[in-house]
Amino acid sequence: MAGQVSDGDEWQRLRPDAEHALRNLNSEISSHEDPQTLFEAYTYAKDITARAIQARMLMHLPTENREFKMLHARVQQEMHSRYQGMIPLRFLRAPYSGKTHERLFSLLQENLARPVPAAMLRIVTGDNVHTERRARELRELGFDVHWHETKEISVYNLRSLDLDFNMIPAVVRNKVKKSKSLTTDEKQRLLKNAGIPENG
Repeated sequence: MAGQVSDGDEWQRLRPDAEHALRNLNSEISSHEDPQTLFEAYTYAKDITARAIQARMLMHLPTENREFKMLHARVQQEMHSRYQGMIPLRFLRAPYSGKTHERLFSLLQENLARPVPAAMLRIVTGDNVHTERRARELRELGFDVHWHETKEISVYNLRSLDLDFNMIPAVVRNKVKKSKSLTTDEKQRLLKNAGIPENG
């Protein structure tokens, strides 16, 4: 796309600013003088460095991950195979197909069967609040993503590229339950007719 900046270009653009910001922060820390100046140096260095490191990490991830798209399509095909004709098609679209989930998958796939610190996931997404929930959403979709702590560090692990289709009923149930166009009775009837437990 015309005008689109690559991650490599973004890294080269931000790197000098990040280096300058970190030198300035180090100088402020060493001077032990004005707390306000130190705070301002820290917040600027934190922001510019985070953006630079994100660009650096994204340089080594695919712009488009075909494996992710293929696996996601398989989940949707399974949803259709099981429930087409019983559940309206609008509830049979697999969720979590966006760029954030794709980037998380790419990082986990790059480290397949090895633990990835949650902090690295947050750098790739540029989001300190919702990132771990997005990783758990991949697991909700049937991806072989697992979480644990090691030495008090939260880590995620894509153990394999196998999908767990046992998650499909829960995916459909959640989509039906979130609908604002159906009454509670209609939701219950849809799930019952499809053989999906209302709770699970």
